[in-house]
Amino acid sequence: MAEAGALPSLDLTGIDWVIAGGESGPGHRPLDLDWVRDLRDRCVDQGVSFFFKQVGGLTPKSGGRELDGRTWDEMPGDHS
Repeated sequence: MAEAGALPSLDLTGIDWVIAGGESGPGHRPLDLDWVRDLRDRCVDQGVSFFFKQVGGLTPKSGGRELDGRTWDEMPGDHS
C-alpha cells in the first residue's frame, strides 16, 4: 500500500470543495491529523469549502468526525 502524506504543492485554484477523511475497515491505515489540519487551514485561507468525513478506524464511526472540536461540513458556495 502507498503511504499518504502532505500535499505541499497542491494548487487549490479553481477548486470549490475539498473532502478529506480517514480509511475504515480491516487493514485501515491510521490518519495523520496534522496532514488534515494543514489541508483544512489551506482551504480556510483560500476560501475553499472543507468537509471532513471521518477520522476512520475499524468502522467509519470509530474515530468520529470532529477535527479540533468542530465538525467540518462546509459545502460549495459557503464562501461566496
